[in-house]
Amino acid sequence: MIKSLRPFVFALATTIAIPFTTATAQGDFAVGTKIVSAGLLTGGGGGTGLGGAFEYSLLELAPNLRLGVGGTLGYYSDSDFGVDVSSIPLLANGNVHFALADVPQLDLFAGLAVGIVRTSAEVLGVSASDNTSVVGVNLGGRFYFNEKLAGVAQLGVGDIPEIFVGITFKL
Repeated sequence: MIKSLRPFVFALATTIAIPFTTATAQGDFAVGTKIVSAGLLTGGGGGTGLGGAFEYSLLELAPNLRLGVGGTLGYYSDSDFGVDVSSIPLLANGNVHFALADVPQLDLFAGLAVGIVRTSAEVLGVSASDNTSVVGVNLGGRFYFNEKLAGVAQLGVGDIPEIFVGITFKL
């Protein structure tokens, strides 16, 4: 069902965001900034689902570099050939944010994620579950449509969600 909702959610988010686009939107992740993101994600072993994240700008490393810390919680599932698998990642994140003076609406970031993934599977009526410690790296960006609303895309490598696409709100 999630797969069939993707085009609808993307179209809805784009339709809502376009009227808020301004030339003065700021992607600066200044120290003290708090952001919340929500969107669609794909899992490392397949499957699609929903996820959310919170991040806090903790420290200025250099004039255009900020350190953010936060967490991610998600749910994704997949069903193939009678095997149902669902996963719940719970991650702590540390990201370095890079601001581009020429594109103030853009917030680029890269970082590390560590945490656990709870995976449950059912095959022919037999269920099993496991908790796995995970480590991964991510790379992404946010484009701010205005001071408070951005689109976000993130790629993960390792045992973390591979793709996250959604919206971000500055608090």
